[in-house]
Amino acid sequence: MALVLFLAGAVRFTQDFVSALYTSDVGCVKQGEGRVVDGDYGDLKNVARHSISSGRTLTFKFPQAPHFKVAAEPWPPHVYLDAASDGSIEVTGPMGQLLDTLALSINFTYSMVRGDGYWGAPQPNGSWNGMIGTVLRKEADIGLGPFGMSYTRSQVVDFTIPVFLEMLHVLVTRPQPQPDPWGFLAPFTWYVWVGLLASLVTVLVASLLTVRVLGFGGPSSVGRHVWAFYSISFTQALPWIPTADGLRVAFLLWMSVVLVLVRSYSGALTSMLAVKTVTVKYDSLRDVLDDPSLTLLMEGSTALTTHLQTVEMGVYGELARASQTRAQYVRASETYGAAYALIPDGRHAMLVENVVCRKIYSDHFSRTGRCDFYMSTGNFWRLIYAMVVPKGSPLGHLIDSRIHALREFGIYERWAMDQMPNVTHCLRTPKKLRLQEPYSLADLWAVFLILVGGATLGTAAFCLELLLPHIHFPNISLSWSFAIY
Repeated sequence: MALVLFLAGAVRFTQDFVSALYTSDVGCVKQGEGRVVDGDYGDLKNVARHSISSGRTLTFKFPQAPHFKVAAEPWPPHVYLDAASDGSIEVTGPMGQLLDTLALSINFTYSMVRGDGYWGAPQPNGSWNGMIGTVLRKEADIGLGPFGMSYTRSQVVDFTIPVFLEMLHVLVTRPQPQPDPWGFLAPFTWYVWVGLLASLVTVLVASLLTVRVLGFGGPSSVGRHVWAFYSISFTQALPWIPTADGLRVAFLLWMSVVLVLVRSYSGALTSMLAVKTVTVKYDSLRDVLDDPSLTLLMEGSTALTTHLQTVEMGVYGELARASQTRAQYVRASETYGAAYALIPDGRHAMLVENVVCRKIYSDHFSRTGRCDFYMSTGNFWRLIYAMVVPKGSPLGHLIDSRIHALREFGIYERWAMDQMPNVTHCLRTPKKLRLQEPYSLADLWAVFLILVGGATLGTAAFCLELLLPHIHFPNISLSWSFAIY
């Protein structure tokens, strides 16, 4: 019963909320059809301030619809700008839907104003560029953005309450499985191989010195000792029997080491051949900073670039210094073109928001059916995104109450996800790929190279035996042997 009452109350609240947003005594006003065509809406400001002071921000509607100019730049998936048949600019996308909702709820009309393609940052002469500069010059009444909130920007404009939160990621080309002809060495790192070779030489010298010092225990020939430890290392039969106790201990220890190493190597190699692992080289901001040959693609005149102008310490200090020589700045409207044109070469990395990465995933997969981009699991630079209005404008409070209501219901997030229908496929792409096809010669040519090298040495030794019969090679007795298992 309690659940039924709760659901009924939720439905009633939703109906009241929708009614407050969309029901107006003056009716729905389309873009460009306002009755007060004046960016400076004069006395209507006083009406708005009176309603705000009375606590009626959500239900307030202008008695006459003023006309506002809205500064915007295309930034998919949030903002799309298209030319209308009458020459005006139409805005779509989640922020366009939000703007339409505000216009219907508050009762105003609007027209779009485009600027120089940037968000807005202070310039050396004290002015501001981008959409924030457009608002400061009173060429627009509202900055659609959405803008990353920062202290510097808050000194010149008023932010609305946050529309959504974001984190920056590194977007690079997705690494693909590459042939690794020397992959059979991969089960051990290079220092393990060096340590193994050094250990082999050590026990070999110790074995030879033991025999020569004691005068017994085994053959004194260097060749026969080399052949014995070679046989042990490859789990072959031992060509002669050590008779000295110290020598037997040395042989036993080396056999134990080889037994463990061989079993570990064969198991790891089998696992590596069964599953191809894709190595991700750039998975965090640190990885990008550590590669000086990588070009950084960054949006210009953002909250991050403004911060980098003053920061000196920490990872952002490193990014600030790297950006002076390695950064390539793009406008908001150029972000997607730069991603598709430059990132696939593997020498560019873009520092962008999570939702931008997902949009690129979705659009690229929709067109090609492939997942050629990779978004780092590491993130950085958390930002809060909002709209902006001029300092002291009552519009901020009217917009705040409506954004808060939309956010509570998750409506904006739903609008944003509708722009990325195919994002989930690429997000699920694993880093380990099951082997779907047999290995080619490109994967194993190094193994055959070793085989050819060994056959060549054997042939050379055979020819020397034929051409130089007077040379006597040591006769290695195989009369007694045992295998290592």
